[in-house]
Amino acid sequence: MLAAGLAAEAAEHLDDALPLLRRHRVGQDLAEAELARAAAALLLGDHPGAREFAAQAQRRFARRGSKPWAEVAALTKLRAEAGYSASVTPRRFERLAGRLHDVGLPDEAAVATMLAARLALRRGSPAPAAGIPTPRPTAPIDHVMLHHLCLAERAVAAGDPGTALVQAQSGLDRLGRVRDRMGGLDLLCGTAVHGRELGELAVSLVLSTTPPSPTETFDWLERTRAQVYRYEPLPAIGDPVLARRVAEARSVSRSLQQARLDRRPVAELEQRLEALRQEVSRLGWHTSPWGRPRPVARSGDVTPPLGDKAMISYACNDGTVHAVVLADGKATLHTLGPAEHVVELTRQLHADLDVLAPDHLPDVLAKSVTASASARAKALDNALVKPLLPVLDGRDLVVIPTGDLYAVPWSALPSLHGRPVVVAPSATAWTTASSTATSADRVVLVGGPELPEGSAEVAALHRAYPDAVVLEGKYATAGAVLEALNGTRLAHIAAHGTHAPDNALFSKLELFDGPLFAHETAQLTRPPEQVVLASCELALSHIRPGDEALGFAGAMLASGSRTVISAVSKVGDKAAADTMTLFYQGLATGRTTAQALAEATAPDPLRRPFVCFGSDH
Repeated sequence: MLAAGLAAEAAEHLDDALPLLRRHRVGQDLAEAELARAAAALLLGDHPGAREFAAQAQRRFARRGSKPWAEVAALTKLRAEAGYSASVTPRRFERLAGRLHDVGLPDEAAVATMLAARLALRRGSPAPAAGIPTPRPTAPIDHVMLHHLCLAERAVAAGDPGTALVQAQSGLDRLGRVRDRMGGLDLLCGTAVHGRELGELAVSLVLSTTPPSPTETFDWLERTRAQVYRYEPLPAIGDPVLARRVAEARSVSRSLQQARLDRRPVAELEQRLEALRQEVSRLGWHTSPWGRPRPVARSGDVTPPLGDKAMISYACNDGTVHAVVLADGKATLHTLGPAEHVVELTRQLHADLDVLAPDHLPDVLAKSVTASASARAKALDNALVKPLLPVLDGRDLVVIPTGDLYAVPWSALPSLHGRPVVVAPSATAWTTASSTATSADRVVLVGGPELPEGSAEVAALHRAYPDAVVLEGKYATAGAVLEALNGTRLAHIAAHGTHAPDNALFSKLELFDGPLFAHETAQLTRPPEQVVLASCELALSHIRPGDEALGFAGAMLASGSRTVISAVSKVGDKAAADTMTLFYQGLATGRTTAQALAEATAPDPLRRPFVCFGSDH
């Protein structure tokens, strides 16, 4: 898990295991688990926590006489200390490298030497005499990436940014070859953490040139973001054990929901569901490789399919938001302002929209929250869009967000009211989706439980699509819906949904027999070309390093769906139904998906936070 960059998941597993190991006094295993927990904390940026776990492990190894293990723990402890203490010197890493070499650990000795070099370079000193060692062919990928990072930073210190960018590209290529062998969406996303520093360094170098090149900035952003979406999914190898565990998780989830409604104890059910989620994730990691990699799009590849639209590619670097705009065959680069301000506005607006969502909100509360949300939407508009209006020139937009900007309800920003906007994880993903040929003609309409407006919505759509497959009531089971989704042109799903921020592939749609998980949709062999999720917040994603966004909508896009319509915050049943009525009326008159959605959200953009993801071609 740590090798694949799944630090949070590893930490969760280890936090469950450590109390049991302490209780049973399993010394060696306990010390190794503490050391692994320290490594997870390092990846998560928790340097004090990493030091504490590593120190505990070092003491246990020393008491057991396990000198090699104790030195490895010492390396992790020193690495953690260097993250927050100026007292750590390159010489301390050099001495530790010697001890690691003496106990027969050449790979770890090389890491200590490279960390000494990095620390010296950051403090304005030349790299130590030992130089920067080349990792052995069997070295882990994080050691390889550290090697390229050291060489890149040495080139920067020598005033040679060109060589630094070559090292960045070489390192990211090596990481890509590791990613190509991964099975499962979460593993594919997780590996990006190992290239985070190298990618950030490359983008910083490009932005610091005088003047910075908009096209080179755009191309480097594409190399370093949302790589999971450039894979063409391969047919999954069926795993009956995995299928049984997913079905069991669905049953337990339904029982848990009922127990909460009945106010019965839920601790045992919660523990069982979490255990099942962990097992489903683990089984998914051992399937065949997720997909076949496609080339990363460059700015020149994007211009022809973009046509008369404009593309905005946002980036956060060194605490500042930047935007590259492609329009009319030209690229322009814009510095927009502090990232912290934009992130805080996005979170505040999202909170306001969640409060505003219920259909029957008291008037006084509705007016107060509407005023707050409007002010924040205007401020976010001023920060992200208004400075770009002269080059956007009224065009339809393709937006490539970064980090928290994935949660922006773009149609709620005043400058974008009624303007067609498509949001894509990367230009590479948008280009691929835009070039995918339509091959299916079947329509599927799904109505979930406890959604009165949804039933009327499905009935109205059935009149517009009389040949559609309709699944409602007891027929809207997870298995039936999954089977129906395969090979469809359009899938409309009116059902309650929930985003799971702690395990995004368990974001879910509530159906008759329990939830349909994002994990299951990722296994479809022929995912629907267009998906409309007329429900709450299923556009939300867990953002991993490298802008690897994963959630229900993201899983559909990564699996091959061309377009997903979904909401980025909570939405009332009536507001959702009203949006869908206008949306399908627009489609019937020949509007594109983004055009129809823009017209459908314009009457009440704060209560209709739906976004068009992927492509509208």
